[in-house]
Amino acid sequence: MKIGLKYLSSIAAIFCVSGIGIQAQDSIKVLSLDDCIRLGLTQSAHILRSDDSVQITGAALLGAYGQFLPDLNFNSNYGYLGGSNLLTTTEPTLVNSRETQLNYQLTSTINIFNGFFNYATLKAAVLSKSASQYNLDRAKQQITYDITQTFLQVMLDREVVGYAQKNLDASTKREAQLQELTNVGRKSIADLYQQQAETSSDKLFEIQSEDKLKNDIILLLRKLKISQTDKYQIGNMTIDTLPLGVGYQNVQTLVDTAFAQRPDLKSSALNVRIADWQIQQYRSGYLPKLFLQGGLVSNGGYFTELYVNGEDVLGPQEPYDRALFGQIYGELTLNLSWHIFDRLYNKTNVDIATIEERNQEIEHEDLMVQISSDVKQAYNDYLAALEQITASTHGLVAAQQAFDVIQGQYNVGRADFVTLSNSQVALLQAQVNKARSDVNLALQKKIIDYYIAKQ
Repeated sequence: MKIGLKYLSSIAAIFCVSGIGIQAQDSIKVLSLDDCIRLGLTQSAHILRSDDSVQITGAALLGAYGQFLPDLNFNSNYGYLGGSNLLTTTEPTLVNSRETQLNYQLTSTINIFNGFFNYATLKAAVLSKSASQYNLDRAKQQITYDITQTFLQVMLDREVVGYAQKNLDASTKREAQLQELTNVGRKSIADLYQQQAETSSDKLFEIQSEDKLKNDIILLLRKLKISQTDKYQIGNMTIDTLPLGVGYQNVQTLVDTAFAQRPDLKSSALNVRIADWQIQQYRSGYLPKLFLQGGLVSNGGYFTELYVNGEDVLGPQEPYDRALFGQIYGELTLNLSWHIFDRLYNKTNVDIATIEERNQEIEHEDLMVQISSDVKQAYNDYLAALEQITASTHGLVAAQQAFDVIQGQYNVGRADFVTLSNSQVALLQAQVNKARSDVNLALQKKIIDYYIAKQ
């Protein structure tokens, strides 16, 4: 018997260890708001594309720097010529030859002046690199705001589900009490029927609330590119309902802060400057261009046969390697070109680029107006959210007190069921309004921070 007990104990221990391993394997990861933001910033396609744009502008900037360096080119060809050729420049001469040829050249060109085209290209590339970085920064802020908004919605859904469940539980218990009181004749059957209808309505609200919570969790996880939704849970967070600090008391100060900090506004301002440098690029076509070119050239050859009118005239030659590789001479040229009339090509491009610069200025001005309007509207919404907190808090206290009084009166027969039902609905609505006001205030503060690009 003792051996059997030991054997069973060992088996049980093995199953416990196995169970622990399976549980660890299938563990659920709880995601906080910071976790969600971190995943969103690393998984977002918008972020990845913006980061690629920064890399592209970096490569373009390197290329713009490279235009100031001299280039280096090498060309070569190797061939064998053989056969007869009748020359008739002076008197007819028949030349029969066999020759190995090797030609090559090593050249380099330095751009001394090209109408400031390369300089304008470099300045535009530097600004484009900075603009792309600002766009990436704003994309990160957008993702952070979007994830935070969805996370807060999940928190609100969870609060509403909690109130819906408590409300349904209260209705279910009252229905059971009314069933017993109706059976002994202490309550009207009409009250029982009305409570049953109320319980069904509360059950429907609870189902809808839970369904919305589940769908919003799926939406949040989808934004994080998480497909295995059963492996993750959304953690809770404390909803901050405190007013903003001293720095948020003046709306114009917030607008000025937004103008100073918004990355997209900085990027827009750079786009105006980039457009101006692009005008300078096209204007360079009006000016002359000066290049310095130099290099080494070799035209080597080695005859194996040379007959002129049938007579062997092949004389002494340099050694084979020197004949092919030693015939080197250098050249240095200074090239000046000026396209005096180009059929209005440069003028057309300058005009188009000037219009594009004006469009960038218009977009920049529109963005400034939009930022000012967004900040002011968000600030008004924030002030309204503060008032809603006060109103919903008072409403919840009053609704709870009214429900407690009416429920007591109903229990002693001094209030009818309709009054009790209405007070319960009013209490549920007050609870939901309070939860919405809390989350709305937290969201409005995040919106202001998003609009002013708080660091």
